[in-house]
Amino acid sequence: MRNVPLGIAALILASCSDPAAAPGDFPNVTGSWVLESFQIGEAAGMVDEPGAYTAEFSAQGKVSARADCNRCSASYSAAGTSLEIGALACTRAYCGDDSLFDDYVAALDGAATFERSSSSLVIRHPRGSLRFVPAS
Repeated sequence: MRNVPLGIAALILASCSDPAAAPGDFPNVTGSWVLESFQIGEAAGMVDEPGAYTAEFSAQGKVSARADCNRCSASYSAAGTSLEIGALACTRAYCGDDSLFDDYVAALDGAATFERSSSSLVIRHPRGSLRFVPAS
């Protein structure tokens, strides 16, 4: 009989703690991210100016992005590892000939899947991938 109160106490403590990830749980995209590297068609590389390309995914299904000298926003939905970003509404300032603006926005618009770890978010699109790190 002495083990019954201990068992009940263990159940109460377990119900108050954060749930462990179950095999069917999936990561989410929420958070603020800074583009670190990209693969867009034949072009691939590291981002020269950290912070020039960002994405912030809210828990309410909105994404805000910095695309060089422009700002963009849209709605998004994520289920499992699938990601769909609605049409991005962006400001259209000219950022220079070396800007990745058009390719970056097209890659976000074409988002299909994502992978998230504690140190990165990778968004895959039909022409390649975008690799983000958490914003500091």
